[in-house]
Amino acid sequence: MAAVELENLRKTFTLTQGWGRSRKQKEIVAVDDITLSVHAGEAIAFIGPNGAGKSTTIKMLTGILHPTSGTASLLGLNPWKNRRHLAYKIGVVFGQ
Repeated sequence: MAAVELENLRKTFTLTQGWGRSRKQKEIVAVDDITLSVHAGEAIAFIGPNGAGKSTTIKMLTGILHPTSGTASLLGLNPWKNRRHLAYKIGVVFGQ
């Protein structure tokens, strides 16, 4: 069993622009169909340019954000359903 498993993970946000009748909605794709498997003891680097979806993916893996579609498993747990239990087993730091 892999420590981290992602299958077709996707996250979109809806952006609303304008007011009243001229209001338009636009879908922004932050993470598009990531499939990944990381076994215990493996080390990986998650790199890419600004806006590539790195932080959004990590937020989904920690349960902070729910994906639009796809599945994820960390240490056998679903991150957005078992967020509190998972928080005792992993650590993540976001810095500016």
